[in-house]
Amino acid sequence: MRIGIDVDGVLRDFVSAFEGVVGQEYPNAQIPEMISTWKFEDEITGLSREEIKEIYKEKFSKQCFQDALPFPEAVPAFWTLEKWAKQEGHELIIVTSQIPVNRHYTLSWLGKYSLCPSEVIFARGKHKWIHDIDYLIDDSPVNHLYWTRNRKKDKDNFIIFNRSYNQEADSKYRIDSLLDIKKIIGRG
Repeated sequence: MRIGIDVDGVLRDFVSAFEGVVGQEYPNAQIPEMISTWKFEDEITGLSREEIKEIYKEKFSKQCFQDALPFPEAVPAFWTLEKWAKQEGHELIIVTSQIPVNRHYTLSWLGKYSLCPSEVIFARGKHKWIHDIDYLIDDSPVNHLYWTRNRKKDKDNFIIFNRSYNQEADSKYRIDSLLDIKKIIGRG
């Protein structure tokens, strides 16, 4: 099996890194304590949508991507999955959406934490379903929608990584830890 794993929202805490930049550089902006929607830009006041995108896509992309911390337990869980995947004949594939100019930050971040997938695929969320993967672990309710609309025969192979902003996604599988996928894939 080729198991796709998203980076931001699954392995890397992009939101906290972004909040740190905004808090330091834009003190008049207001970010809610808990992000409740995938389109987090809609919940921030004091910055336009264009200014928000400029922060993480241009001005402070290094801080938001390369310098961001992993979620607690994400790195040791990935290492455990690497060993399990090797034993079981599976491949772990990073499938993440990054604009081309910022992709090196994600590659650097993966190396910094010694996360060594079999492959790294950069694909916009709406195109993740096209790639040669059997399962996708992702936090995006939008990516879930594209997957289920376009991969009818294996629509249940999209595994939602639980976050406050994806609770409306109706997925057969939800996980709170990467290690939970061993139980799901073991069923298949």
